[in-house]
Amino acid sequence: MKNSIAQDGASVLSVENLSIALPEGGDRPFAVEQVSFAIKRNEVVCLVGESGSGKSMIAHAILSLLPKGVDIVSGTVKVTGQDTATLDSRALRRLRGGQAAMIFQEPLSSLNPLKRVGEQIEETILTHQRPAPSAADIKARVLELLTQVGLPNPPQLANSYPFELSGGQRQRVMIAMAMSNQPALLIADEPTTALDVTTQRQILRLIDDLRRDRGMGVLLITHDFGVVADVADHVVVLRHGKVVEHGTVEEVLRHPREAYTRELIDAVPKAHVKQRESAAQAAPLLDVVGLRKTFRVKRGWFQPPREVLAADGISLTLHEGETLAVVGESGSGKSTLGRMVMRLTEPDSGAIRLGNEDLRLLRGEALRQARRGLQIIFQDPFSSLDPRQKVGDAVARGPMAYGTPRTEAMAQARQLLARVGLTPSAADRYPHEFSGGQRQRICIARALALRPKVLIADEAVSALDVSVQAQVLALLAELRREMRLAMIFITHDLRIAAEIADRVIVLQHGRIVEEGPTAAVFTNPREAYTRDLLDAIPGRRFFEQPSFARQREALA
Repeated sequence: MKNSIAQDGASVLSVENLSIALPEGGDRPFAVEQVSFAIKRNEVVCLVGESGSGKSMIAHAILSLLPKGVDIVSGTVKVTGQDTATLDSRALRRLRGGQAAMIFQEPLSSLNPLKRVGEQIEETILTHQRPAPSAADIKARVLELLTQVGLPNPPQLANSYPFELSGGQRQRVMIAMAMSNQPALLIADEPTTALDVTTQRQILRLIDDLRRDRGMGVLLITHDFGVVADVADHVVVLRHGKVVEHGTVEEVLRHPREAYTRELIDAVPKAHVKQRESAAQAAPLLDVVGLRKTFRVKRGWFQPPREVLAADGISLTLHEGETLAVVGESGSGKSTLGRMVMRLTEPDSGAIRLGNEDLRLLRGEALRQARRGLQIIFQDPFSSLDPRQKVGDAVARGPMAYGTPRTEAMAQARQLLARVGLTPSAADRYPHEFSGGQRQRICIARALALRPKVLIADEAVSALDVSVQAQVLALLAELRREMRLAMIFITHDLRIAAEIADRVIVLQHGRIVEEGPTAAVFTNPREAYTRDLLDAIPGRRFFEQPSFARQREALA
């Protein structure tokens, strides 16, 4: 089907009938098929869709960054009136980072780890500005840019390496680099997916402020309609490389025409607290008391090590069949807490009691046996699985390590794979043959293979599309009821915590600042920090409007 959005002569970006062919053997002939849209100055257009819908392919096509073997077969892409397909390498170099700039999803992999961030911004300026400014002017411009993106102590930060910065700070550096030559078009490819809600809000506000100040056009790629509700002027919904719906943000969110669009909107966690049966208050299954952990980071030959307090006297209890959400910003100590409970990171002090045993006192075989009762699901399923090991072997390896015969362990693995929504034949395939959501299901099956009492999910759905996210959360809820699992659910997304947790603890700088039943924390937070986290939930004001709630009920 041919789709179009009205093109305009003053557009900073014009995409007309764009089709991008995939190599032979792909899951479909075209990554993108007959896509059209335009972006004017001072306008934000959001490309929305699940993984594989063609969003990032369009972004790469705009800057002629398509991978080898993937080609534009029809249509045109014009940036400030220039057809990018007709530009030679020198003209393309001037375009990239000059008139059009891009912010990638993962800033750590986009920045040079061997160069200080100030030098990397200087390089962007020197590459595109003619005549080249003086060294003093360039350094002043770098400090000005770092100040504009809200980074503290710009002179010190310009002298830092990327690994010394937090995720939010690295993304701000990427924005400073993108803005260094005052582009007419900014492409932001999932720029906030891996960030906590407060940092996400800051980054989106920063992009919006810079857009208003400089009159840029912005192409924002996302799978989260919560983000769309906060920042978009127009929305283009993609599915399998085709536009299924487009219009203003009000039209698409309030009156979606297509069932697929409604499914994406409905899949967004709305931070609505659900009523749950309270877990029986018998003796806790897991009792964590006074955990402390300080990391010491070496800084150089003659400098004292930098100390980071990751856990400052954290205590919590967990009962059978209960889900405890651990929420907070990046760097608050959430993942460190999960790793300490697993004894993957050694705490400096405190106790971790699973049943009648203190895991901190166990060593060797005793610790190995106790760990059967604790399993963890990590954030990135791809790096958690051995790419050279078949999925069935990955799931069966745990029981085999504890004495289960291989034949029996493989039969259990196939049953578990079927239970988490995959076919038993998945056991004979490799991790790269699955989607992100399917790989996370494999990791869940692997964690359940040892029949644990406690399951720790460390940002287990944060990198997934909202629709896949909803499916994985529903699966975890089913398994919790079916197996009476106790879960520690670590997340930076309070919308998810509201939907899955019985109780919530809020961490800040390694300390618990608030805890209680989910309903109490979300409806009547005591601490200003908790209120800030709740206010930062993307799209919350839109989705909580009574008119929107009535429309959802009518659609249902």
